[in-house]
Amino acid sequence: MPMPTARAQHPHKRRHPPTGGYARGDETRAKIVAAALEVFGTYGFAGASTRLLAEKAGVNLPALQYYFDGKAGVYLACAEHIAQRLEARLGPIIKDITHVLASEAPSREHLFALLHGFLDTYADLLVGEREVEDWVLFIIREQAHPTKAFDIIFDRVFHRAVRTCAMLVGPLLDLPSGDPKVLVRALAFIGQVLFFRTARAAVLRIQGWPDVKGDRLALVKSALREQVTAALGGAARAARRRRS
Repeated sequence: MPMPTARAQHPHKRRHPPTGGYARGDETRAKIVAAALEVFGTYGFAGASTRLLAEKAGVNLPALQYYFDGKAGVYLACAEHIAQRLEARLGPIIKDITHVLASEAPSREHLFALLHGFLDTYADLLVGEREVEDWVLFIIREQAHPTKAFDIIFDRVFHRAVRTCAMLVGPLLDLPSGDPKVLVRALAFIGQVLFFRTARAAVLRIQGWPDVKGDRLALVKSALREQVTAALGGAARAARRRRS
């Protein structure tokens, strides 16, 4: 059964046992989602059988129907889980940046500091967190063949992240945040962070690293900050020369 490709209109509703057992129900749901992220990432939606999902989660087949209304419900619950976890980590800094930009006109130094802080947080989460490894293949598959699950992750996380980045890049380039040139820059900066996750195996082999944590993650973030500063400084100077 293929996943429908129309945009999701309603988030998947949580189901609980009719009487009591809420904590146990939440535990079972979490166990199913954790197993399903691995299974869907490996086999895709079409290739993941309900039997395999149940076996990986250590539950019986009826549990998938009971808690999620079947395989499609489990799949959307995986997207909801990813979105919730990313929102929890990125939400506070996005809120802070939005508040600063709405209440004052930050200096260029302050804008750079906010942008570096945002990208550092993004790198800490996407590159440094072990939990994200379980999501990568799921998200990559959705990028290749978007479904309702992609809509959930895009609307709640990725779009907000790019928009926030563009709100900082725009003033640094003296352009509106919605200008295509600004959006390309924002996408490029976020893409540099994502590369260290999606090409993790290549990065580790090239560097001879066991992981990207601690001083190694600090080195990545430092390089990204330098590239962002150089790129925006040079672009802004070139734009001013063209206008003069």
